[in-house]
Parts: sequence; C-alpha cells; structure tokens
Amino acid sequence: MRRAALVGVMLIAGALWPGAAGAADAPVDQVKKGEAVIRSLSRTVFTVLRDKDDRRAQEATFRSLFAMYFDVPRIARFVLGRAAWSKASAEERAEFLKLFQTYVAKVYTVQLRRYRRGKFEIVAAGPDRTGVVVTSRMVGLRSGRPFHMKWRMRPSGGNLKIRDMVFENVSMSLNQRREFASAYRRHGGTMAGLLRAMRMKMAELDGR
Repeated sequence: MRRAALVGVMLIAGALWPGAAGAADAPVDQVKKGEAVIRSLSRTVFTVLRDKDDRRAQEATFRSLFAMYFDVPRIARFVLGRAAWSKASAEERAEFLKLFQTYVAKVYTVQLRRYRRGKFEIVAAGPDRTGVVVTSRMVGLRSGRPFHMKWRMRPSGGNLKIRDMVFENVSMSLNQRREFASAYRRHGGTMAGLLRAMRMKMAELDGR
C-alpha cells in the first residue's frame, strides 16, 4: 500500500472498463459534462488546500469528495480483487469500503498538500470507449516540470463517476490492486487479516 501512496492522487484502471470494441463515441454533451466534473472537483480540492491548513479538516473534505466524484464501490471491488471480494462477508465488505475511503483520504491529503501552490489545467477531453477521458496537468511546481494526469470516467447512476486516475502513464487502480493483493497474502489470505492491517495503517497515519 505504501508504494501506491507515492505515485500521486487517487484512481482506477482500464481493467474496470468492459471491453467494447466498436463502442459508440460519447456524445459531445457527455464529454463537456466530464470536463465540467473535473473542473469542479479540482477547484474544490485546491480551494480546500489553500484555505484550510488543518490536515484533519482537509481529510474530512477529501473523503466526502471521493465518495461524491468517484465510483467507490466499483473501485474498491477491483482493488480488492474478485476472489477476495467473493469470499468476504457482507460485514467485511462494508468495513473494507469504509476503511478504503478513509485510507484514500488520508494518503492523498498528504500527497496533495505538496501541490497546493501549483496550477491545475485541463488539456483535453474526449470519448473513451464507453465513457469519457479528461487529460489535465499541473504546472508552476517547484520542480519546474509539469506532470500530466488522465481521468477516466464512466456513467454510473445517472452521473459520470471517476473510475481511474492515470498519473504519468501509471494507473493508480492497478498499482493499488497489486499493493492490496500483496497485503492480503501477507496477512493470512483472509479479509479479517487485511482489515486488521488496514486499521493499523489508519492508526499509523493518524499518528504522523
């Protein structure tokens, strides 16, 4: 889980997008909607980063934003893996979803605070198989080098939800899936073991 935290800010991969050769392009209004969603999310994130210095307050806001803008249930199932998800009880699944959202908020609050003085720009937006992809970049960073990110979105419940963030060609979902699969194996190949490890990780992050 540690390596996934270093790559960048939240998201979930092409594997989540059912293959649809010849799928119709997203209509123009849906592409515009996707672009508007990312603009709204980025504006809120950077307002919070610049106006609130308290990390706990930032975490609480980012947790709400994650639930609002991302397809969290689908992302969590993918990250955990089909076999582990199918073996988990309803109570274990519910706890994993809760801990996963908290984990993402805590980890990426730390990561995002590094970029609070940067400038977020949308470079392009267009259809992406059965959904929309928005390409953005951060400029004005201390490194002097911009970095690029792709936001893959798909319709969910009447809205466009983010399924993956691809940071400089690295899919966050695939990265996190590898990390959680490794943690699952290390802790006995059981949900009980993984959940215990996640609770310990939350406590560790709270102590920083």
